[in-house]
Amino acid sequence: MAVSLGRLEVETADHVVLRYDLAGAGSRGFAALVDVVVASVVTFAFTLISVSAFSTLRFAAAIVTGLSVTAVALFFFLYFVVLEWLWNGQTVGKRWASLRVIAEDGRPAGFVAILIRNVVRLVDFLPAFYALGFVSIVVSPRSQRLGDLAAGTFVVRAPKPQLDWFSLRTLTKQVGPPASALHVSATGVATSIDVRRLAGETQRLVREFIVREGKLAPADRARIAAPIAAHLRARLGIDERDDVALIRAVASAMRASGENER
Repeated sequence: MAVSLGRLEVETADHVVLRYDLAGAGSRGFAALVDVVVASVVTFAFTLISVSAFSTLRFAAAIVTGLSVTAVALFFFLYFVVLEWLWNGQTVGKRWASLRVIAEDGRPAGFVAILIRNVVRLVDFLPAFYALGFVSIVVSPRSQRLGDLAAGTFVVRAPKPQLDWFSLRTLTKQVGPPASALHVSATGVATSIDVRRLAGETQRLVREFIVREGKLAPADRARIAAPIAAHLRARLGIDERDDVALIRAVASAMRASGENER
């Protein structure tokens, strides 16, 4: 792992170098502002519900207040933890600002790391609205706040990929199935490809691979294609032994599906 001029470089076990642009204090501050607004609105609604629920239990006013404050604080905290854990390192604010939390190896941060960085968020927030965290991001050579330093995480830019639809159109003519999205495997069995069964993140990986495969060396192309194709086989049940051919077929089906929707 290396950091140079605001860029994080991570070498995987397969010796593939992943490059990420580190998020600065400005974009992270904007994302934090959006998250605070969204979390506050949702928490306010939750407050009304919790107060009403605890009041029906006929507890003393002090107990109702204590339970409500605890529930609201816990809900506000879980907003960040749950979203970053289940939403691939993003919250509403981070997605809006095209940011993502990753681990030191370039993978999405795990639950423990996310929990740690959000517990330390209480310190980063001091004395008011992430003042200490802002200073830490500016001073740190890796643009990390105290929570990131404690959890070993980074916040990187995750812009939406710029897709080369011409490449997808060309591949559709060369190797892809017709608009009916049928794929004939190496065994001669025709299989219908239903791209609706693929998550948005999986479709993004397919598109990015198609756009970039021409620039990859054969060994790198095969190595990168293997895990993507394995996931596609598991989701679609297609018996295609050629990893690259399978990804191309799925890309063609995605292209045909997009044309049919217009």
